[in-house]
Amino acid sequence: MSDVVDRMLDRRVGRLGGAAGRAVSTTHAVAIFALVVTLSYTAFFMTYDLAAFGTLVAVNTGFSIAYVVIVLLARLGRQLIAALAMLTAAIAQLLHVTLWVGWEAGLHLYLLLAGQLVFLMLTERQRALRWVYAALALAGFLYAQLQLPASSAVVEMPDVVLTTMFSVNALLAASTLFILAAYSHFRAEQARSEAAESAARAEYLANTDALTGLATRRPVMERLEVLSGPAHEPFCLAIADLDRFKLINDEYGHGCGDTVLAAIGARLRGALRVSDSVGRWGGEEFIFVLPGASLGDSSIMMERVRSRVGSSPVACGDHEHAITVSIGLTDGDGSGTPHHAILRADEALYEAKDRGRDRVCTRRSATSEPSQPSPATRSAR
Repeated sequence: MSDVVDRMLDRRVGRLGGAAGRAVSTTHAVAIFALVVTLSYTAFFMTYDLAAFGTLVAVNTGFSIAYVVIVLLARLGRQLIAALAMLTAAIAQLLHVTLWVGWEAGLHLYLLLAGQLVFLMLTERQRALRWVYAALALAGFLYAQLQLPASSAVVEMPDVVLTTMFSVNALLAASTLFILAAYSHFRAEQARSEAAESAARAEYLANTDALTGLATRRPVMERLEVLSGPAHEPFCLAIADLDRFKLINDEYGHGCGDTVLAAIGARLRGALRVSDSVGRWGGEEFIFVLPGASLGDSSIMMERVRSRVGSSPVACGDHEHAITVSIGLTDGDGSGTPHHAILRADEALYEAKDRGRDRVCTRRSATSEPSQPSPATRSAR
């Protein structure tokens, strides 16, 4: 039901979008609804007693024309004029018809609908008008209920006819109010869902490098802060730098450099465990966070990363680039800050560069214990 009402009240009318588009489409739908109800009652009054209701039939015909004009205004995108005309005409017509037949016919119940519809037909920027027309609709309902009984109506109708009319109008008004309440709830949930999706997307964009698809510095630093805390678990940290990458940018342009970075980012994502993290540290530098890994295991993983990066050239247009990477690796410590580990990894990276590039170099923290050599290593010594 909510989807049906959403298509009716949120269809694109008058080439407007956003809040104004929803408001004008609601006005368009309400004007058509009012036109149908008015024509139906006009036909009923004509067949019931045209002589007695002749003036009312003429007045209703005028309101029918007004609703047609409002539909046209809505289709032209005149949101505010169409909404004000619709609300004014509806309140005036319902009071006039109730004056003719009395509140016992239940036509004034549609004024309660007007009190709800003002919040859909007028935008948040028109909130003052919302409350003005909501107050007018409520005042009109109370006036009709207290001052316009059937005993003083222009035309006296039998009780059975009034009871039937009241039942039909009450059912229609209550059903419409229920649908509008469900629709408002649906729209509120939809708005909350869209806000949550927008927030999640903004968070993703803030934490993800658009070029490589890797994490940015912020989430990497946040994880390092946690791992470096007093209750830290063992972890290792590596910083990698593409060798001679500046020459690619200088000779082939930054567009080609971006192609290389995007390709390397894809290779890096596939070279690690699920629990590991890799992010773009800046430029052609990348950072790796390896929780729960020893320095020996991490060295093996980084060798795998180095091999994967240089496994095949990266195509860029009509030429290819053989890419290598230098990596500096260190183990984490419980100093409470990742600063020292980052410095050690950076020093190890410089060592890898000085030793000829395309290699992994390691710097051990002062608090770590040297790993015991395997039996094979001892026998080799």
